This record gives sequence, structure tokens and C-alpha cells, in this order.
Amino acid sequence: MKKIFIHSLLAGVLAGIASLVYNHFYCAALMVDFSKVIGFAAVLGSSVFGTVIAGLGYYVLWRKWGVKVDVWFNAIFILLSLISFMGPLIARLPLEVLSPELFVGATIPMHLFPVIFWLALKPIFGQETKG
Repeated sequence: MKKIFIHSLLAGVLAGIASLVYNHFYCAALMVDFSKVIGFAAVLGSSVFGTVIAGLGYYVLWRKWGVKVDVWFNAIFILLSLISFMGPLIARLPLEVLSPELFVGATIPMHLFPVIFWLALKPIFGQETKG
């Protein structure tokens, strides 16, 4: 469980940092400011929270299915990440936000960073072997 928690936490922090860097460059390149809608804490917090919850889900599934969990967990995590695209797509932005049509391009890639970093770090942490 400890390895899964560390893996989840590290993936979340890296995903949050990647999201913040991406957001900075996206907003600078397109000269938009979504800081009133997606702040520093929200971006970092949602990445960490999402991957820690995913890690808990991984642990529960691992306890049930053992070594066969990776394929199923990865598919579920990717599917949930794709479903989470609906948030930015249906979001109603405040009227004072300029260029709201660019909001989707700023936020949807951030929804993929947690699963990307989870998958990238998985070989480092290996398969859980103890309950």
C-alpha cells in the first residue's frame, strides 16, 4: 500500500506541475488569462487528489484481482480521464473572462496528465506484492 500511495502522490505532484507549466505557456502564447477560473491550488490539488483516489482504486482492485489488475485499472483510469473532459466542455465561464472559446484547449490536456504520469511512473514502482 505504501508503494501505491507514494506512486500516486508523486504522479499527482508531477501532473500538477506539468499542468501549471502547460497552463502558463498556453495562456502566454494565446494571451488569455483563466486564473480566475482555474487557479494554482485548484490545478495542483485536483491532480494530486485525482491520482491519490486512483491509487486507492488501484489498491482495492489489486486486492481483488492481483497481478491481472494493471490492464483493467489502466483502461478504467483512461476512460475516467476521457469522461472528465465533460467538465471543461460544459463549464460556464464568468462574463468577464475574455476568449472563453480557448478555455477548453487550456484545460482538457490537463485532464490527461494524471494518467500519463501514473503510467510513466508505474514501471519504477513495479507490481504491489504485499497487502
